[in-house]
Amino acid sequence: MKETRIFAAPVEVRGESDEKTATITGYGAVFGEEYEVMGFTESVAPSAFAKSLKERNDLAVVWSHDADRVLGTRDSGSARFETDDHGLRYEADLDLVDPDGLSAYRKIATGKVRQSSFSFEVVRDEWEERDDGPPHRTLKEVRLWEASPVLWGANPATEVDIQRAARSLADATDRDADELAAAIERGELPTSTPASVEAVSADASTETPADAPPSGAPVATSPPEPTRKYIPGV
Repeated sequence: MKETRIFAAPVEVRGESDEKTATITGYGAVFGEEYEVMGFTESVAPSAFAKSLKERNDLAVVWSHDADRVLGTRDSGSARFETDDHGLRYEADLDLVDPDGLSAYRKIATGKVRQSSFSFEVVRDEWEERDDGPPHRTLKEVRLWEASPVLWGANPATEVDIQRAARSLADATDRDADELAAAIERGELPTSTPASVEAVSADASTETPADAPPSGAPVATSPPEPTRKYIPGV
């Protein structure tokens, strides 16, 4: 299923605009920053988007993950994606004749919307057990769908594929996937796992993502929280 993460990375208007176009730029994801996701911590590896950026032209920038409010597409040349040392960077050339483009421009230019997000499916991840905190998951490869300017940036996890995460963690730790799914949904994963290795690459749980975002899978939502930085032992 399609998941989303929101980062407190700014989106802003770049350069000068004219009566018909304006360009926005932002970071849909930040590499290496740890954040809390329903009882475990997570981070995005620099390798996560490499395959999507190399192979896919159907990437888009949309408003707040709404596919009916398209701000730019890679295929049309009105959106651009790249990675740098900081994270996944995107640009979109807004059509100010389009009400959606004009609305997005005004909200970003006036500072009402300042954060960014991306939607994706997990292809490959890695779990690490930690003695002083909950399990940590690194997103090693994802299938990118789009990046979005969004209002809320305090809580990075807005939609989580609970079953996918539970299966992956079960493969890495020899635990029951159903029990893990229930614990993730409650946000009550134990602070350590019975895995005998420090880090396990979840190759066994690697899945081939669908050609289109599936529907009907369990989705957990959580409201914005005041902080998003994981501090071990706290």
